[in-house]
Amino acid sequence: MPLPLLKSLRAKLLAAAGMLILVIAPVRVWFDAQEEIARAEALFDQVLADTAYAIGEQIGAAVAEGRPPARAIGAQAEAMLRASQTERIYYAVLDGEGRPIAGDAPLAALPRSALPGLSHRAFDARLDGEAVRIVDMAVECGSLPNCRVRVAETLGRRDLARASAVRSTALFSIASAVAFAIAIWAVATLALRPLRSVNRELAERTLDDLRPLGAHGVPSEVRPLIDAINQLLRRLGEAAARQRHFIADAAHQLRTPLTALRTESELAVLEPHAPEIDATLRRLHRGAERAARLADQLLAMARAEASPRDSAGLEPLDLKAVAQEAAQDWVPRALQRGADLGFQLESAPVRGRAALLRELLGNLVHNALEYAGPHPRADGSAARITVRTGLREGCPWIEVEDNGPGIAPDERQRVFERFYRAPGSPGTGSGLGLAIVHDIATAHGAHVELGEALDGAGLRVSVVFPPVAI
Repeated sequence: MPLPLLKSLRAKLLAAAGMLILVIAPVRVWFDAQEEIARAEALFDQVLADTAYAIGEQIGAAVAEGRPPARAIGAQAEAMLRASQTERIYYAVLDGEGRPIAGDAPLAALPRSALPGLSHRAFDARLDGEAVRIVDMAVECGSLPNCRVRVAETLGRRDLARASAVRSTALFSIASAVAFAIAIWAVATLALRPLRSVNRELAERTLDDLRPLGAHGVPSEVRPLIDAINQLLRRLGEAAARQRHFIADAAHQLRTPLTALRTESELAVLEPHAPEIDATLRRLHRGAERAARLADQLLAMARAEASPRDSAGLEPLDLKAVAQEAAQDWVPRALQRGADLGFQLESAPVRGRAALLRELLGNLVHNALEYAGPHPRADGSAARITVRTGLREGCPWIEVEDNGPGIAPDERQRVFERFYRAPGSPGTGSGLGLAIVHDIATAHGAHVELGEALDGAGLRVSVVFPPVAI
């Protein structure tokens, strides 16, 4: 596969190393094998040369004792000379004129091919139809002048040595190639470890965590990429901050005139007026209330988004106390609407931000009041809302349950989207309540669960917080 088609940097390094090995390994095997073969040939030739010297000494000793040179090598010595289970050994002794003195005639009959200036040489030839290796040497044979000795052997051991040299060098090269590939893989793994750490850090971050990435241990070649990512994160953080500030400023600036508009519209409804404008004044009042509520929700959302996702600024709280404080605000509103607002509270210690938790509970109760139906409802019953707190398997939780129409299971994920309202929803909400609840819960490391009411009719919204270490 061409390297450009490989998407992994480690795969590219291994592929490049593999191709380099495929090119270099055969050349290395050939040169190493040739060196081993040459070394083995030299050792075998040296053995033949030593044998030739020993034969020359035997010839010289026989001449000195007056024995015929042809009988210088006794039967026992010749048997030892030719004693080989794998090779056939030949020898021949020639005088200065090239006439045979002793040994094997076929070997002595080979043409003399010694190079001028050399005392001996080894060469390949054929003897009795077989390939042999011959050493032709000038040796001292006592009083015989210019004596030469030839020693030859067949090539069985040499062929085995050549095969062994090729095999050993090939195995060594394969082992070296494997070790080299493992080393490349290990180096690539170690070099890419900082990138995996950066990838893991990015994967574990939330969308609101725009802190710069750490560059400790990152290779210098990758540092520009980390710097570019950090610059992008900084620009995203600045853009998100500007957006939050704009929303907060706009909502804050709108609160005063909207509050005044709501108050004036309420007074207009209460004061005597012509019957034909009563419906208009009531619609104006509802619109003012909705606009004021929307401004409050936008401010709450801006505070939730600006809240850090770590433990900084968290204080020990009890969800029971938060619910009791909320009761002072919401019980009168529920009574005004004819709704039954009840509380079942148990101690549930958490670490959090009191203002945000009060906003979370306020949005849940407000949603329940809005969506539980008109007061009284068409069937004559009152909207019933229950706030509960407690501990479940060591995790503190708070939930609000109502007897309204509930939310269809396939809509329960979408209702956390901003400004989304499920089709057919009653009330005049803007679709921000559960989105704010989700943001505040996320800021506290909690999660929101939607389910049916305990009696099967209505909606139950539970916020489960992480356990608090005691």
